[in-house]
Parts: sequence; C-alpha cells; structure tokens
Amino acid sequence: MHDCKSRQTLGFLGFILLFLSTLLHPVASQAETIEVGILQSAPVQKIVLVRHAKQFEDVNPDIQVKLNFYSDADFKVALAEWLESSRGPDIVTWQGGQRLYQYVEQNQVEDLSAIWSKYNLHSNFAEGAVKAVSLNNRRYAIPVSYYQWGFYYRRSVFQTLGLSEPSSWQEFLNVCETLKNAGITPITIGAKNKWTSAAWFDYLNLRINGLDYHQRLLQGEISFNNAGVKNVFKKWKQLLDSGYFVDRYNGWTWSEAMPYMYHKMAGMTLIGNFFAGAMPTTLRDDFGFFRFPIIDSKQKIYEEAPLDLYMVPKYVNLNSSVERFLVSLSSTEFQQTYNEGVGMISPNIKVRSNSDYFIQEGQRTLKQAAGVSQFFDRDTNADMAGAATAIFTDFMDHKNISKTINELEIARQKFLL
Repeated sequence: MHDCKSRQTLGFLGFILLFLSTLLHPVASQAETIEVGILQSAPVQKIVLVRHAKQFEDVNPDIQVKLNFYSDADFKVALAEWLESSRGPDIVTWQGGQRLYQYVEQNQVEDLSAIWSKYNLHSNFAEGAVKAVSLNNRRYAIPVSYYQWGFYYRRSVFQTLGLSEPSSWQEFLNVCETLKNAGITPITIGAKNKWTSAAWFDYLNLRINGLDYHQRLLQGEISFNNAGVKNVFKKWKQLLDSGYFVDRYNGWTWSEAMPYMYHKMAGMTLIGNFFAGAMPTTLRDDFGFFRFPIIDSKQKIYEEAPLDLYMVPKYVNLNSSVERFLVSLSSTEFQQTYNEGVGMISPNIKVRSNSDYFIQEGQRTLKQAAGVSQFFDRDTNADMAGAATAIFTDFMDHKNISKTINELEIARQKFLL
C-alpha cells in the first residue's frame, strides 16, 4: 500500500516536472517545420546542405528544417505535381531563366522582391544572376550557384606554336588556322547527344545579336527567318568550311571527344566547367581557359552560365520562418561553403575567390558579364530544345543555312506559337 502511494506521488511529481519543463521551454515543443525539396546533383551537395540546416536550427531553435533530396528525373516530376496540386515543400531548388519564368507566368511562384529590398540583396549578387531570377523587375528566387562556359585549351600546344588566348573573332580565326597548319584539329566536340552543339548557336547569337534578342528568339517572339539568325549561321559555317572541327563529332558524347585534346590532336573545346572535373589529373595544369571571343565590339558581353536557385511555391505562406531560411541561403558564409564543396561558382560577389584556377577564371568571366543565358534547353521549352539541338547538329554535317533556318522556323511555329 505504501509503495503504491509512493508510485502515485512520484508519478504526480513527474507530471508536474514535465508541465514545468514545457512552460520553461516552449520553443522546442512549438518549433515550426520548414520543408525543402532539393534536386540532388552530387553527394557532397547533401553533406553541405544538411550541415547548414543544422547550423540554422542552432541559431533559430523555433524552426526545424526538413530536407528532402530527389534525383533529377524524380524531382522534375515531383515539382510539377507540387505546383499543380498546391501542396508540397515550402522551398524548392530550381533553375534560372525560362525554367523559372514559366512558373512565374503561371502564377505558381512567390514574388520575393520585398525580401530582396528588406535585406538589400541586390548588393550581394552579380548582375547576371539577378537578371536570371527577375521578370518584369520583380525578384522570384535566391541565386545559389552557377558555372561558366567557354574555351578550354592545351597551354603547351599554344606555347609551342606561339599562340595567345584570343579575345576577338579575328584572333580566334588566326589561332584556328595556325593549329590546323600545324596538323592539329583546332576544335573538338562530341555531339552524339545533340545538346553540346547548341552552345555554338547560343554563343554566336549572344555575341552577334545580344541577350534580349537571344531570349526573345528562344521564346518564339522572333522568327528564325530573321537576318540576325542568318548571320549566326554564316559565322558558324565559316568555321565548318575551314575544317576547324573534328570529323566524327556526332559519333561521340562530349567526354568521348576530349581525348583529342589529351593526346594533342586537338587544341581546344567549347564546354562548361564540369569538364574541369573530368580532366586527367596529370594534365590539369596544362589546361587554360578563355571566354568566347568578341565578334561585335558594340555588343555587351553576355555569357552562358546555367544558374541554380531556391524559389517559394505560390501555395506557401511566406512567413518569418521561410524568410529567415531564404536569407540564410543568400548569405556569403553559406554560398562560400556550398560552392567550394560542389565545385561551382557563387553568384554572391562577396564570396572570397576560390583557389581553383578554373573557378577563379569563371568568377572573373561572370562578374564582367552584363547578363547570362541559361543554355538553349533551359531558355526554351523541352519540345523546341529537342528539335533545335538535332537541327544544329545536322547543320554541322550539311552546312546548308537555308535548310537549317527553314527547319528551325517550322519548329518555332509548332512548339512556340
């Protein structure tokens, strides 16, 4: 009997202690959960984001962050379902330019302009990155990372032939001709999967006609019969007619075409900085980088730089908790750690320079850019991208400008109008 009363007393005291603990520590029991949907590109990305979420929770004990990681294919299916059903994560990763704008125009993404103004985020980010998350002068996302495209070349080959990095189109042609005369194919490319050929169209169009023209063209607002497009293919044909590309480019993937440079059978390639991670370590120090040469000196300098970002779906209550986590993603500290971890470039201009040569070159190139495009398949819809990249690759075979422009215009009318 005595033992029973003791147990009752202890049970009552335990209840009181639990009640008092709840009163004294209400935050832990009332923590709000923020869910983040992430397209995972590499294992290290998950490690860095999990660490950041834990650090954020330590500073903000009233918020719990739940990170959900998805493969590329699974994420794209899930994102469409979340936006369509108005139910899903509070914050999601996505991609800049048209990939973002398509959801903004469907009123499925929150306007973050007030957060940008409140925290003066404009002063933290490169101009090109700001433009890639903006539409009609409103900001719809937080830029997180991007990478440059440009020419990668063998330094020793250039040095042997007395060549310097070309900055103008004529200098570029001179480099190509010198390489060819030395028995070295100037440019290697692997276009078996078609999309790499689009980089040539994108850069020629940006250098000749500018970013606004390029974006309007890829959205169907300008006909491919326009004279500006013809000028693009004239320049491209000039390189093809001169024999500056490897012959069997459409039989290889991009990585399968790179041994031409490894064995000094080709001098350079136009590719994204993901190539830096694929270089043989023994040859890495012999590779250099230069931006796509200037064709029209009156045209502003625009670069190809696919941008990753975080956006908030329209169905989300944009409260203080969501706002605080978004601001943490924009911080110099996070962007420094994240981009060093994944080998990308931070759009936050206050991030200190990375010691990696290719990242430094990318930072320099993109900070000087007046704007950035996202790459052809991100700047137009999937149907147009599939048709156009095949047409570009075929053009490199037959070199018929009229045929190519006609096929592109048919595709525009079918997929963009």
